[in-house]
Amino acid sequence: MAKNFLIITEGVSTEPNILQSILNRYGFNVIRKEPISITKDETVLDFDVTSLDNQKDSVVIAQGPRNRIRDFLILIDKQSEDVERCFSQFEQNFAGVFLIYDVDHTLKDDLEKMFLKFQDETSGLLILSSPCIEILSEPYRKEILEVNHLFEYKTERKACIQNKTNNSVENYIIDNFEELILAFLKQNCEESGSSNVMEHPEYVLQQINLLNDRTYISKDVQPVLYRYFTTTLYVCIAYILGLTKEIENSQMVADFFLKHKKE
Repeated sequence: MAKNFLIITEGVSTEPNILQSILNRYGFNVIRKEPISITKDETVLDFDVTSLDNQKDSVVIAQGPRNRIRDFLILIDKQSEDVERCFSQFEQNFAGVFLIYDVDHTLKDDLEKMFLKFQDETSGLLILSSPCIEILSEPYRKEILEVNHLFEYKTERKACIQNKTNNSVENYIIDNFEELILAFLKQNCEESGSSNVMEHPEYVLQQINLLNDRTYISKDVQPVLYRYFTTTLYVCIAYILGLTKEIENSQMVADFFLKHKKE
């Protein structure tokens, strides 16, 4: 019997495109859905799991009900009952649920609040990239990043990759995914001291809040200082692949990516 998984993304295209390409490469049936709606008057995730291929594991990718963590938290505060009902439905229909979000300008308290609500892969695990998913294109960055808006960083990465490889950032990440993700996996294992990748999301959250200085972007925009660069995107992929059943699993995860790494 096949298992179904749900990935909720912040972005409408970049994260879904990367995840779909990688998971297709690993043999999964990937289904892109319309953005998830959480309201009293609309159906929550209009998706019939019985229509999935019972012989093949499937991954559903849908944009979240709000495109930033702060807005998501505001929605939760306003419609807590609907949100709880929504994620209860997800838990019943999917073997794993993951929320893929950028740190962006999210305040420390908001990040912690979000993780408290979504810290379990069976009902919703928050997977963060600091400062954003585009950090995958430069896994060894150490220089402090100071920007008023992440658009500045994304523009810089676009130009850098274009000049270096004549490719888009998105396609560069897809083409070199295993090599890039292995660098972050190694970094997080060494820094956290944990060989269980399922513990990395919480560790990374703590480091983000310890090292980055962020101000919620508003009319009075202030620069944001990013000192900690990482992603735990590999966690949801490893879980979907069934590589996290053992507590000591980081080497198994690394071996898988090494096996698929381009020469």
